[in-house]
Amino acid sequence: MISAVVRYQAALVLRSHRWVPPALVYAAVMAIGAAGGDPLLASFGWAAAAIMPIAVWLTRVSVTVEPAAARHTTSAAVGPGRAHLAALLIALVLTCVLAALCTAALVASTDRIANHATHGVSRGEAIAAGAVAQLVTILAGVAIGALTNRPLMRRPAYAVPLAALATLTALVVTGSPAARVLEVVTEAAKHDRVDLPITQLAIVAGVFVLSAAAACRVASRVEHD
Repeated sequence: MISAVVRYQAALVLRSHRWVPPALVYAAVMAIGAAGGDPLLASFGWAAAAIMPIAVWLTRVSVTVEPAAARHTTSAAVGPGRAHLAALLIALVLTCVLAALCTAALVASTDRIANHATHGVSRGEAIAAGAVAQLVTILAGVAIGALTNRPLMRRPAYAVPLAALATLTALVVTGSPAARVLEVVTEAAKHDRVDLPITQLAIVAGVFVLSAAAACRVASRVEHD
C-alpha cells in the first residue's frame, strides 16, 4: 500500500514540474562552485552545503503539491500519516538523485583529490566521504522541511523564513551535524586524510526519523479532527 502511494506522490511531483526551479538553482550553484577548480574533497564540501536548502525546498514542493481534495481522498485510502510519509520520502529520494548526479559530474570532471600533490586519500575514500556528507545535509534538510511545512506550519509567510533560518543555522552553528560534515571534508582536502562522519550521519538520521514521525502524527490528527 505504501509503495502505491509513493508512486502516486512521485507522479504528482514530477508532473507538476515544481521540482525544476530547485534543480536548476542547484545546477547553477554547483556550476559556479566547480568553476573554481577545487579538488574533489573541497568540491564535495560545496556540494553538501548547496544540497541542503534544495532538500528543504523540494520537501516543501512534495508536501504541498497535492490539491486539497485529492489529499483528502488519498488520506481516506491509505491514512493521512502514510500519505504524508510518502511525500517526505519522495522529497528525500529526489534530492538524493540530484546529489548523485552532481557527485558523478564532480568525479568525472575533477582529477585532484586533495590540495596536495601526493594523496593520502584514495578516490574511493573521497567519494565515500562526499556521499556521506551530502546524505547528512540532505537528511537534515528534509527534516527541516518536515517541521516547517504542513501540517505543522501552514502559512508560507512564517514557514519559508523559518525554514531558511533553520537551514542557515544548521550549516554554520558549530556542533551541528551539517556544519561538522562540512568541516570534515574541508579539513580532509587540506590535510590529505579523511574520517567518514558516521557519527553525524547517525545523529541526523535519528533527527530525520523523529521529525518525519512528528509530522506524520500531526497529519493523522489534523485529518481525523
